[in-house]
Amino acid sequence: MFYPLELPRSRRPLYRDYDGKTGLILTQQDTTNISPLRKLWLLLLPYLKGYAAESSVHGIRYLADPKMRKFERIIWLLILVTTSIGAIVVYVDLNQLYQTVRIHTTIKNTMLPIFRVPFPSIGLCPRNRLNWRLLENGAAEHFLGANVSAAQKDLFVKFFTAAGDPHLSRMNEMSTFFRNETLVADLHVLNGLDLREVFEYLQIRCQDLFHACRWRGNPVNCCEVFEHQFTESGLCFAFNTEISPASRKKASEDRYYPLRTPHYGEGSGLDIFLRLNRSLIRPGKRGINVMIKQPQQWSDVVRHVPHEAHTRISMVPRFTVTDERTRSVSPQVRRCIFPDEVDSPQYKNLPGFQYWVGNCRSKCHQEHVIELCKCSPTIFFPITDKDNFTACKASDFKCLYDNRLIFSIERHPEENEFVKNPFKESMICDCFTSCTQLIFERVFTTTSLDNNETDTEAGTMRLDIFYQSGWFIQYQTTMRFTFVELLASFGGIIGLFLGASLLSAFELAYYFSIGLYLYIHGKGKVKIPEPRILTLSFGQRKITSIKYIH
Repeated sequence: MFYPLELPRSRRPLYRDYDGKTGLILTQQDTTNISPLRKLWLLLLPYLKGYAAESSVHGIRYLADPKMRKFERIIWLLILVTTSIGAIVVYVDLNQLYQTVRIHTTIKNTMLPIFRVPFPSIGLCPRNRLNWRLLENGAAEHFLGANVSAAQKDLFVKFFTAAGDPHLSRMNEMSTFFRNETLVADLHVLNGLDLREVFEYLQIRCQDLFHACRWRGNPVNCCEVFEHQFTESGLCFAFNTEISPASRKKASEDRYYPLRTPHYGEGSGLDIFLRLNRSLIRPGKRGINVMIKQPQQWSDVVRHVPHEAHTRISMVPRFTVTDERTRSVSPQVRRCIFPDEVDSPQYKNLPGFQYWVGNCRSKCHQEHVIELCKCSPTIFFPITDKDNFTACKASDFKCLYDNRLIFSIERHPEENEFVKNPFKESMICDCFTSCTQLIFERVFTTTSLDNNETDTEAGTMRLDIFYQSGWFIQYQTTMRFTFVELLASFGGIIGLFLGASLLSAFELAYYFSIGLYLYIHGKGKVKIPEPRILTLSFGQRKITSIKYIH
């Protein structure tokens, strides 16, 4: 018996136009009557089905599987669309997080010993810092000559009396002098003076201020551990500094300088007994301005400490380090500057100094002074041979006084968004912190002074500066997401939702670039092989079938 279904079935042609709806082979005459879009679809359909059958992306092969029914293919299509949307949503959220919150600061060490960071530099700026007896007797003759007139001597004494406690932000203290028009008109007479030399000459000596000093509980020579240093508060006595050439040389030769301490508590740091030789000072200005800063920092804000008091200053370091991988983002994003980023537009520093936010602020203040007064006051800012500006003369202090309101206020560029400022004129300083940041949080406690502590009735003040604890917290700023981590997260998302990998992406790119090009351009070059005769035997009857290979 003959069963037609047992005969070999013809397969769908691979290299000829085929109508998927009717299942018929389209001749050249038929293809001329269809639209170009339809013709393109008929051209690419076999190729797309071939990709779907061989794709490494899970689920796509079910769309071209001939064993699957139509509704099953629709289900798998919906599954693929849903998982693809899920992958896109998660990736967009992850990419937004990568772009907006690229760095974060976490705690690196909660028990870092205090000897891992240097003890801060302590600046003492007495409000009565000039030797008034020397100022009134001999100073004018020393700088203006022995034949100085009485008017010139009076001008000299009154000017340096007004500038006896100088500070860039407190120029209003010279109001008495600059309200006298006669004195202001004659101020050019003092223009030939080097103001630095005059202040160094008139500054009270170390032995006229210090009575006794202890470092880590051991007595030390105050005049050996303190040195003169100019700051934005004028000429001060500085401890543990690294500003002068001598101290910088010492830091390069001595591995234990700047000084450090492993101890904490009262008497474990710098303990100072101060006394003022009352014959060298004038009444009216009492107390000392205390400055706590980095050893390599030029200046910082000061805190007034009263006389006849025992002041304890306890400190807690706050140390933050920044990972080198954060260099991949701009300083605006990480909000800090590495010391070697000198070409960055946000880099602002005093020449020859290590970058600290305090040095950046001092440089900003200097730039405002130069912009308004066309000079830089040498008693407030450092000077170098490479400076392209002139040093302020005595007559230029009139400009500093006229702009005293501007120099007394420093504002951040973003401050107006949060604070209503009644002053329109001020110094705008946008200084980034150093990527290796060390800040000392301090607490001032003042009690009455017992003169018996100094073994002399001349003792007028005691300062005890120490660490509050033997350990402190170290923070670290790192990249929250690097590009490698973003790529790994993206790979996990694609693997979770689509079961694909990076090779799947290369496979897709190949199929729709090189593979598609070869398929289209190789389509007209394919030779159709000759028909092959196939003979089947059913018992004693032979059936001959001709099979065409397309």
